[in-house]
Amino acid sequence: MMKINLFPFALFFLGACFAFPFESWAGKDKPTDSFTQKNTAQNKNGLKDQKVAELKKKHNRIVKIFEDWQQAVAKENQKTAAALHQEYLKEQQEFQKKWKSWEKEMQAHLKKAEKAIGDEAGKIQGEMNKAAEQ
Repeated sequence: MMKINLFPFALFFLGACFAFPFESWAGKDKPTDSFTQKNTAQNKNGLKDQKVAELKKKHNRIVKIFEDWQQAVAKENQKTAAALHQEYLKEQQEFQKKWKSWEKEMQAHLKKAEKAIGDEAGKIQGEMNKAAEQ
């Protein structure tokens, strides 16, 4: 008769139980892990990153127009230089408008965050005062 060694099977079964928790088999939600939290933070910062990228793109365009304008001036091509100078001024004004609107929006977000922090600090201080009185 063949002797069956149960130790490897038991070891495999325990490993499987730890690797695949029963909750996931039952279809329950997985707890939020650090990867999910990072993705959530990235999504929240996505709008800001998009606006920064847009401003950088606009700035790079302004720099390119300025360089083309300087080259036209150096070549004494006044017609092209005048057109490029006008385009440069227009692009610069648009950039300033976007920058100011973005700055106002970020200031509003900052004020909301400061207010939320102040409210939370007030709650904590109130709880500490209650605990000190008891």
